[in-house]
Formats: sequence, structure tokens, C-alpha cells
Amino acid sequence: MILWENTIFCAMDTETTGVDPMNGDRIIEIAMVPIYRGKVLLRWSFQSLVNPIVRIPALTEKVHGISNSQISDAPTMEEIFPTIAGYVRKSILVLHHGDFDLSFLDMEAKEIGTFPLSISYVDTSEISKTLFGETKSLTWLAHRYGFDEPNHRALDDAVLTCKVFLKMMRSLGHDRVKEFIRVWRGRDW
Repeated sequence: MILWENTIFCAMDTETTGVDPMNGDRIIEIAMVPIYRGKVLLRWSFQSLVNPIVRIPALTEKVHGISNSQISDAPTMEEIFPTIAGYVRKSILVLHHGDFDLSFLDMEAKEIGTFPLSISYVDTSEISKTLFGETKSLTWLAHRYGFDEPNHRALDDAVLTCKVFLKMMRSLGHDRVKEFIRVWRGRDW
């Protein structure tokens, strides 16, 4: 119980121009939502559109509702990376299919000329495999726990990830969270 009681968890979600950072896709929105002692701390959350310095494809714009004009004056990843690093240093991230978001963060670090972040994280898709025998989508988990579906916006989906994570940990027992903590030290591109 001590780990659960004394640790800040932080759900993170990103929206991107596509699915392949190696092929030039980049983050266009990011959100971080802290969780402490089983409470979602919205007032300490961080959300930002991100100017990816590449165009958002029309299909992606339809999925997220984020347009090229909306991100034209948004900060670049280089400008907000220190804020993201601050959240990462002070918490254990909570992600759904974490490899996706973490791969994008790695590529963004490389693009701005800094080292990838060393990240402690918990992946709710991994927890879903323990609870339900197979990896479940965030949409499936939202339905299972009675929440609205993900809406493909970073802040809302990060809050949903918080809620799902808290329900999962209540089911498993908070003392089991340590079984799911992983460390990400960057992807070898």
C-alpha cells in the first residue's frame, strides 16, 4: 500500500499526425493528468496542442478535429518538452498501449536534439490482459467500466485512462500496481 499511497501516477495521451514516427508522423496534442492517492488531479493537468512542423493530413484532421490552422500558432515540441520531462521525472506514467506514445516521445526527443526520457510507466493494456485474459482496447474498457468512449482528444482520453486505471487497480488491489511498472529508456531507432 505504501507505493500506492506515496506515488504520483500521471496518465498521458497524445494525438498524432499518423501512426509511424519513423515515417515523419509527429505529435499534435499531448496531455498529462496526475493521479494521487486514487484521485484524479485535473487542476494539475497539462494539455497543449503542438505544432509538429509538418502538415496534418485531412484524414487525421477528421479523426481528431485538430486542423492545421489550430496548430499553426501552437508551441513546438521543443518548447513544451521541458514541461513533459518535469511530469515524467515526478511520476509513474499511465498509458494505454504505451509503446505508441513513448515511441513518439523518443522521436520528438531525437528531433529536438536531446536524449530520450527514462520513463517509469504502467500500461493499462497490459493490466487488461491480466484482468480479462487478453489485451483490450481503451474503447472496450470504457464500455466495461461505464465511461464514455475515447474521443481522440488528448486531455479527455488521458482523463479516461485515469478512470480506467483506477477501476482496474481497485479490482486487482492497489498493492499489485508494482507488478505492472516498467521502465522505458528509449527506443533504439
